[in-house]
Order: sequence, then C-alpha cells, then structure tokens
Amino acid sequence: VELANPEFIQYHPTTLEIPGKRFLISEAARGEGGRLYVRKNGKPWYFMEERYPELGNLMPRDVVSAEIVKVTSMEECEKQVYLDMTGIAGDIWKKRLTDLREQCMHYLSIDPAKEPVPVSPGIHYFMGGVFVDEEHRTSLPGLLAAGECACQYHGANRLGGNSLLGALYGGRKAAQTAMETEDCRSAGVIENAPEMPEEQVSLPFADKVCKCLLRGLPILRSEQGMKKELETLDTLRLAAGNGAERRRLLLAEALLKSALFRKESRGAHKRVDYPKTDESFRKTTIVRYADGIVRIFLRDIPKRRETHETDN
Repeated sequence: VELANPEFIQYHPTTLEIPGKRFLISEAARGEGGRLYVRKNGKPWYFMEERYPELGNLMPRDVVSAEIVKVTSMEECEKQVYLDMTGIAGDIWKKRLTDLREQCMHYLSIDPAKEPVPVSPGIHYFMGGVFVDEEHRTSLPGLLAAGECACQYHGANRLGGNSLLGALYGGRKAAQTAMETEDCRSAGVIENAPEMPEEQVSLPFADKVCKCLLRGLPILRSEQGMKKELETLDTLRLAAGNGAERRRLLLAEALLKSALFRKESRGAHKRVDYPKTDESFRKTTIVRYADGIVRIFLRDIPKRRETHETDN
C-alpha cells in the first residue's frame, strides 16, 4: 500500500524522559505562564521570549523544538532546557493543572510550582501515514484507512484538533465509502489463503532501527546524516532474522528516503542544507514499494472544491 508524507514528524518541545516512555507536558502549562529557559554563561536565558517577543513560549511546536536544538548547541549555553512554571498562580494549579503537578512529583520528585522542570523535545505524532484519497480509499482495492494511520488531515504540520477530525469525520467517511464501494462490499475471507508465520521484531533489533531513525531524522536534518543512516540500514539487513524485521527496515527506508527527497524546509521537516521553502515541493510525497525497491515521487494536492449554497 502506498504511504504519504512520512518525512513530516512532529516533535513536542516539552517532554520528560521517564522509564519506558516519554511523559508530555502540555502546552497548557506554557499557556498559563510557563517559561522556557536555558543557562547561558551561568544565568537563565528565556530564549523564546527574546527571539519571538510577540508570542514567546506560545510559538508552534516545530518552532519551539527547533529553537531548543539551536540554543543547546551554542557553546555558551548548557545542554539542558528547563520549563519554569513557578510563576503560575496557586488557584491555576488547583483548577487546571492538577494532574500535571501530581505527575511531575510522582515521576521526578519535583514540585513544578516550586522549582523548574528539565524538558527536551520528543517525537509526538506522524503527520503522514497510509495514502488515502478524499473517500479514504488506499492504493489497494477494497482497503480503507482512517484515523492516525492515514495521511489525510495533516500536511507538513499538525494542529492537535485535526486528530479528532481524522477519527470522527474520517471514520464516518471511510464507513460510507465501504458501504458504497463494490470492492469493499465484495471483500471477504480469501479461500485457502496461506497462513502467515507468527513473526516478531526482536527488541534489540527494534532498538537499533529506532536509534538509526533518531540519528537520521532529528529536528534539524541534513543530507549527510540521512545518507549515513541509509547505509546503517543496509548493515542491519544482514542481521534481519525474519520477514517482520525486514519489513521494519523497509518502513525505516521509506522515512529516510522521503526526507532525503524533499530538498526544502517545510513545517516539521527542517533541513539545515535546504533552509528555505520551495513551492515546487508543495505536493504530497508518495512512497511506493515495487519490484523490491522503495520508490519516492510527488503527487499534486487535490484542488479545493467550490462550495455552493446547495451543498450540505
């Protein structure tokens, strides 16, 4: 099945690394007065407020994440960024941020109302996914996709509410298509279908692929870094023990090749070697696996239909 826009990966700027996962500190904390800072020459530097005086800490996630990478790479700055929530009023903690305070105290033994919390960007959402058209049909007849696995409702960036749109409207639209499409109505159990072996990706192998992608697809990317990790995937193929692990490598290859193909910066895809947006790339990235090769090409974005008063 074709994939679309897998290079667009949203990093959330304020996460905490805890055992087994990353804990997310919502924008609500910054909306209520939380302030990001890094120690520069030993003193707190509220860099978002200096660099973006109009919105400051309320800039979009991709912008904040990129700024964190930039400031922590400066020689005069420490490597750790903090979220200072000590200025938030007590009644706000009680009414709106109760869970956040309890979780920080539980996982970090830090009371965020009294001392800053160390944060760092973490992968939060994939804007891309399985390619679907407006009716939620995929490239495979009879197969539909909706929700977070599909690409339909996000472009190069993401608004949080669009996930609800994809789940509710997208799910309803996919269901309507299933009822109205012959390929879907006639789809059923394939007689005498060969059984697929129960294959799993081992944890050590998955960890190697994960680290490869983290190195190749960071917040700020470069051709050199992505090509290097494509070579790493070639090495990992020699260690792949089953079909599931080989398929995992194909998916990783799709992500890296899509990002390498898009020679521009757009939304969450930021390249240090191509820092500007190129309108010739204002198209959907399509990934197709055919004849044993992961192929990348661009497809025009459908034009918006005119809305008439008679439309429901």
